Amino acid sequence: MTGEVRSVGRALDILSAFSSAHPRLTLSELAEAVGLPRPSVRRLAVTLIDRGFLRQDEDGAYLLGVRLLELGSQVTESSAITHRAGPAADELARMTGETVLIAEVDWSSLSLLIIGKRHPVQPAAATSAVGHRYAIATGCLAKAVLSGLPPSGLASVVPKLRLTPRTTSSIVDPDALAADVAASRARGYAIQSGEFLPGMSGAAVPVHVSGRVVGALAVLASTMRYPGPELHRAGRLVRSVLTATTR
Repeated sequence: MTGEVRSVGRALDILSAFSSAHPRLTLSELAEAVGLPRPSVRRLAVTLIDRGFLRQDEDGAYLLGVRLLELGSQVTESSAITHRAGPAADELARMTGETVLIAEVDWSSLSLLIIGKRHPVQPAAATSAVGHRYAIATGCLAKAVLSGLPPSGLASVVPKLRLTPRTTSSIVDPDALAADVAASRARGYAIQSGEFLPGMSGAAVPVHVSGRVVGALAVLASTMRYPGPELHRAGRLVRSVLTATTR
């Protein structure tokens, strides 16, 4: 590996050290996270700051720079799922006043990335922010993308999932998840109540581009506003709006 390539890799490691749990890192924390000496990290950080990929606060700690936000918006705007589901997300937000999320699936890592969010008019339980990534497991977005797979594809994916409980309502049994996904496929939408976050319910549908499942579109609301019948009504609405806006 050449020195230039090694430096690029180390710079990317520095950027990857930041997360929603660690949005601000000191030089020592950054050096420990990437396994490099402090002087090396400082030199790389200077270059990243010059290019807008890092910035420093008043205490000298490092944060991600606005250049990443600019690039991230370009990724979102050019995403196939954004073009496919964006109009439906806008319409659902207008019709329901609730939180609407667009998630893109990464089958290689079995994860979902939130790439679009329409904020609610109604008071809402906390939901995932744009840029948040989590493993495909429980919740309506995860079940929606799984329901878009053929039965043979689902059978091969489910055993690979890490079904770690997020709440007491999370599905942790592979057979129970497969049965729930099969029911979701049959009715055309997935639902969840308190599986992903306590007090939050939602309904989601898979999003296809060129015959492939590329993600999911969901409406989320307080469980008090989305009891059983309302949850199914929301699922039918998400399904119909996505269909109507992608004809």
